[in-house]
Amino acid sequence: AQGAGSIWARRAGCPGDAGGGSTVVPMAYSSNPILDSEESKNIAVVHKTNQGYSGKDLWRLKQEKPELFTAPQDSGEPPPPPGFQNVPSLGQGWLYSRERDVYLSRDTKKFYVQDASIGELVEMGNGRDLTASMTVHGDAAAQAAGSGNVASRNAIINDLHKAAAAMKLDFSHHDSPAAMFAIYDAKASGAFAEAAAKGLHVRLLPRLAKHRGNWENERLEAVVSESITSLASEIGAESGISLAVALLLGGRLVLAASGGSACLLFGRDGGEGGMDDEDVASDGPGVATGCVILEDSHVGVLLTVDGVRRAPGMTGTRLRALVRGQVSSERPRAACISLLNEARRLGAEAPIVAAAVRFGWADPDAPAQKKARLEASRLTKVRCRHILLRHTSATSQLDRGRPKATRTVGEAEEMLLRLLPELAMGGASAFTTRCRQDSDCDTKLRGGELSGDLGWLDKDPAKNRKIPTSVVRAAFSLSVGQLSDIVASERGVHLLLRTG
Repeated sequence: AQGAGSIWARRAGCPGDAGGGSTVVPMAYSSNPILDSEESKNIAVVHKTNQGYSGKDLWRLKQEKPELFTAPQDSGEPPPPPGFQNVPSLGQGWLYSRERDVYLSRDTKKFYVQDASIGELVEMGNGRDLTASMTVHGDAAAQAAGSGNVASRNAIINDLHKAAAAMKLDFSHHDSPAAMFAIYDAKASGAFAEAAAKGLHVRLLPRLAKHRGNWENERLEAVVSESITSLASEIGAESGISLAVALLLGGRLVLAASGGSACLLFGRDGGEGGMDDEDVASDGPGVATGCVILEDSHVGVLLTVDGVRRAPGMTGTRLRALVRGQVSSERPRAACISLLNEARRLGAEAPIVAAAVRFGWADPDAPAQKKARLEASRLTKVRCRHILLRHTSATSQLDRGRPKATRTVGEAEEMLLRLLPELAMGGASAFTTRCRQDSDCDTKLRGGELSGDLGWLDKDPAKNRKIPTSVVRAAFSLSVGQLSDIVASERGVHLLLRTG
């Protein structure tokens, strides 16, 4: 009988098998049978591997997509860099990055961009950093007409790369340093001067950023002229705008003038027709332009308006002579104030304005200059003294409760201008004497050589309580023992002497 707990297997070829030569043999039964043979084990493994399988058989996939099973042919070229893909329409060896909108040639290993003006690929510009060998610093001054309601304007952008980044523009194809200095004459219309001062760089920078190839001098001049003409049309200045612009891009200086204004480049040597002199002037509404490759013999450039140029005796040689000394001493604002005062003495009528720019040159490989640059980059605190002259236009709340200032801003600037030669020659002792006599700040009461001392100033203007930002920035631009330019702030006008 086949009882519970056992199974029966029929073994063929045994004597006595019922029904034709087979014997029924009982075997042990288990709910978890043991797989003894290798074949049974393999079947179990395959079953486990394919458990839940819902894919496609390889033989079927090979029939439907044979390219997946074909080894790629070796073209002899390395794979494209990340983000680039082949461009068959341009021929073998050209790659393109859609994200960067840049082409790459395998042959030259250079990047190229599309020049929309000619419809061709041109080599992509790669801006050079020349800040180790040259520096630029500029400032301006203006004298308003009447009550001061009509004033000429100036706009100074010391770092065009930062300005472009704020506008989300790619400016990496232009050299550094990159800066723009401009003045706008309000003689015809104060409203036009105000609108132009706010709007020129907004129109110029996108044009400079649009073409990412190398810029020829003529193309730079054309873009500056086009930006000025476009701005005049947009603000409704039918007869044009009276302005002067100096655009610095590395070692190139683009000058532009219109409406009687002028740009005057000058070197160290005076006299008529100096080798480094270059004039760009316009006597009508049209825009005059020029582009100069700067050399280390160039000292600076002066921008001024028709009212100053037309004053009796104000030739190009005279204009340069009036500003060369102060500009060479790193005091461009003082140079402009001196120029405008002389123009007024000769009969020029306000509003008038001028801007001056100083170029500094250095040997980037000289050990002493390398050390000075390194120390300046690590500088976090400086100490300086100041002479403050308050004026009627000062707006600071720090001087509330004090007697109201009676001198005008022009009178305050002229007073400091007269002090500069004495302080430059007399050093710290002369500064102490003049600070105690003339300064409107309580720091003049501090004893000895601390008269006018502002203490240690942090490089972050926000960390210096009660010290105007313009004063902090000026202090960090000085070397120890150096006398500053005339510095304007909400408290008045200052002269600084760095002491530590």
